Amino acid sequence: MTGSAVGICSLAVSFPSVIRTNEYWYETFPELANAQAKRVRSSKTRSSYSNPELDIWSQEVAPYLNDPFRGNVERRILAEAESPLMLECCAAQDALAAANLCPDDIELAIASTLFSELGGNAPYLARQLGLRCPAWNLESTCSSALVALQTAHRLVQAGEYRNALVVVSQFGSRAVDEADTLSWSMGDGVGALVVSSLQPNQGILSISLISTRETCGAYAHELVADAQGVPRMRTRTGENASAIAETAVAFVRTCCEEAVKKAGVQLDQIDFFAFNTPTAWYASVCARSLGIDPARTINLYPRYANVGAVLPIANLYHAAASGKLRENDLVLVYTNGAGATAGATVMRWGKAGLGTMPAPPLRVTAEQEKVLCAGADVAEKSFDSGILSREELLKAEPTQRQQRLEAYLLNWLATSLQLPPTQLTSQQSFATLLDSLLALTLKSRIETDLQVQVPMEQFFGETTIAQFAERVLNQLILASLTAPNSSSTADTPAEYRETLSL
Repeated sequence: MTGSAVGICSLAVSFPSVIRTNEYWYETFPELANAQAKRVRSSKTRSSYSNPELDIWSQEVAPYLNDPFRGNVERRILAEAESPLMLECCAAQDALAAANLCPDDIELAIASTLFSELGGNAPYLARQLGLRCPAWNLESTCSSALVALQTAHRLVQAGEYRNALVVVSQFGSRAVDEADTLSWSMGDGVGALVVSSLQPNQGILSISLISTRETCGAYAHELVADAQGVPRMRTRTGENASAIAETAVAFVRTCCEEAVKKAGVQLDQIDFFAFNTPTAWYASVCARSLGIDPARTINLYPRYANVGAVLPIANLYHAAASGKLRENDLVLVYTNGAGATAGATVMRWGKAGLGTMPAPPLRVTAEQEKVLCAGADVAEKSFDSGILSREELLKAEPTQRQQRLEAYLLNWLATSLQLPPTQLTSQQSFATLLDSLLALTLKSRIETDLQVQVPMEQFFGETTIAQFAERVLNQLILASLTAPNSSSTADTPAEYRETLSL
């Protein structure tokens, strides 16, 4: 029998027993941690970008540029005696118990596991739980929970199944090199939920999904051998990482506005917002993008770090457990999966059962988990020193362009890192000065000011500031030579134009 009142009837989360604080990197990789701390001073960001959407991201990032760990405080990490399947079973059993169901009541199981040695855990999970129903794997990076929820909702609503179990997990700590600062943001965890019929007028009202193909390549995955010679997949920051910042505002607005429209409600009617929060500032970016009160959402990033598709489930769980989310409240869930799918769903919250509360954090405070939009404060601190436009650079004498561009880059670095200009030279490499976040910030600044695309990899390796400036300058001049009605062609020596054209 079909019905429209279908949604989440129970929630559970399961996290590893090891809580790793920032001190781990100071003890295990002191050179890495200390080098990162030395890079960070009182960083600033410029708030006069021509792209207002990128400006929102940049302003919300700014408060974290002072922190070498970029807002990371704790993350849950698998212990030697723990396995992904063990934690998945724990969360699933908790979700079943909270829904007052037994394994025989489940008629469909959907699992999504990122970074598991088994690949897809659905059949193993079904066997471990004693399920006799169909069980399949589904993956859409950080949007896996929402895509799985949509799939289960539609099938239950159509009458194909009565009760569906969804289990999503991420075990990022095993997928990154601990000597890479990306490991500071990766955590492990599991979320589980049961989809079933609810009371009339409750459940999922709408779902809106869009492609995030623009962010393909934001993360790179490669096969490596570990210390024991066992092959493993390794994840690192990709060449297209800047696309996450450039598209964040547009994606959240597109998905959420479409979801509330389809649900027949307005954003100001939503009681609670649950965002996936892969960075410490992501909830603030979403809140500012939608123009909502930050008090209507939460940020669990300091507690769990980036646990991918588990984050929206964890946010819903903690919101319900703390009383921020109550029965019959309107809730909007938004997720953004890099190189996959972004989506939003609006639901009328039911009387969802909750699984066992996870262990409390060791160091995280309530203040750190508050969502505070920094845009207004940052705007007041904006500065115009060192601004250089594409037009100004091309109008300069050909012999002075390289010098102007190097000065622009050195000024940005000195200001952002709060270093005396005398400590920087054009023969230094960016790799000795920038981490991935600062490199992304500088990349966005250059692309906005000079209107030239800069590959992310140029900020790493042995490329010096002078070499980088020369490449950017050549790219600008080539573009100006091929542009119609170019005003800079006459100012460029013939032999230089010929060399660049070749």
